[in-house]
Amino acid sequence: MSKAVSDEPAPAAVEAQTPVFVAAPSTALAISEPPKPAESEAEGFDPALWQKKSIDLWAENATALLDFAERLANAKTIDEVTTLQSRFVSDRLDALLRQSTELMTLAQRLLNFSSAPIYGARAA
Repeated sequence: MSKAVSDEPAPAAVEAQTPVFVAAPSTALAISEPPKPAESEAEGFDPALWQKKSIDLWAENATALLDFAERLANAKTIDEVTTLQSRFVSDRLDALLRQSTELMTLAQRLLNFSSAPIYGARAA
């Protein structure tokens, strides 16, 4: 069976639509002066503390993992394994929150320490 060709004209081509440009929100940030560091915070900070803290946190996490592996190897039942795993995950999530807070505080102190000379130059 062949299709009958209709004598109707082809539908008109869709008229070219001109794009509508919407003003994008301004991405320019207002540059304001960051808070000035406290003098005592900038003076009494040791920049090597970041490395020490990182190593301490790494050692804490490695110890927790090794303790978990030892307990897991000594587990006798599946119930004991699942309990150990859920406790380990819960403890590590709590540690993640605590450690990230510690690192964020340390990073803020490091930023204040490193920006202290800049603020000193501005004041002069």
